[in-house]
Amino acid sequence: MPSKKSSKQFKELIDLVKSIDDKLDTLVNFQRNLMPKPKLGEEEKKMLKLCDRKNTIVEMATKTGKTSNNVNFLLTQLRRKGVIRSVKIKNRTVYERT
Repeated sequence: MPSKKSSKQFKELIDLVKSIDDKLDTLVNFQRNLMPKPKLGEEEKKMLKLCDRKNTIVEMATKTGKTSNNVNFLLTQLRRKGVIRSVKIKNRTVYERT
């Protein structure tokens, strides 16, 4: 059984990590605001609209009439430009805007 002292130290460490994480988020957002917005092509803009934390690659392909490979290519381009990221929700990989 952990001692009260070690439990307190663990809680302090968790609080410190959360504080550092919050500061890093602030720095990343500040840096992102300083960067020019990436130029997106028409197909990338259409795909970006589907990045709403609801659609998988297969669902995006169905909605756009594109192949899954084509959707994957466009999502890769958007990820490289830093405008989306993939997230796992209930064992599904979906996409969201950053």
